[in-house]
Amino acid sequence: MSVQSILEKRRSVRHFDSTYTIRPEVLTSLIESASKSPNGNNIQATRYLIIDEPDLRRALLPIAFNQQQVTDASALVVMLGDYRAFEQDNIIKIHEEGFQAGFFDESLRDYLANAAIQYYATKSNEELKLELTRDVSLASMSFILLANEAGFETITMSGYNSAQLKTTLNISDRYLDVMLIAIGKSTKNGHQTVRHPVNKIMYRNTIASLL
Repeated sequence: MSVQSILEKRRSVRHFDSTYTIRPEVLTSLIESASKSPNGNNIQATRYLIIDEPDLRRALLPIAFNQQQVTDASALVVMLGDYRAFEQDNIIKIHEEGFQAGFFDESLRDYLANAAIQYYATKSNEELKLELTRDVSLASMSFILLANEAGFETITMSGYNSAQLKTTLNISDRYLDVMLIAIGKSTKNGHQTVRHPVNKIMYRNTIASLL
């Protein structure tokens, strides 16, 4: 199935078969592929926290405003960004691994690492948050497309109490929670949605308002 076909058919599903289990190795494979998504300076800041323990998911249900997919989907994935990915040691280690793999020479290794270190050193906390949000969102879309290709349905969720979620799951401030993704087999198709025609969302050279 092509990416275009997946996007045309994709729906946000809220009704999942609570008896269906996704094998751990299947989720691992989806995440491994999603980790190839574009990310700034290849610092690889995205983290995937899989929640499949029933009692823990029941505890999350009221935190997510009683959205039933929290407990009924095969798994709930908390999409996180790791602020430590911006640290110098991580950046140097990743670029050294690229050098050892033969992807570039010492000169390019040092140039790329130093450029990344200097780039993030000038960023405010708000700007770093935006960097994480961007990278995690790209990985999230890849995960969704891969899941749909594998025959699963998904829904992204921003409707939850972030502070309570982090407390319940013992997530420290080292991590930024960007979204939840429920994944599994649907019992009811998601409804279709109306999207703007392309001439209402596409501009050329200027963002001047269109009538």
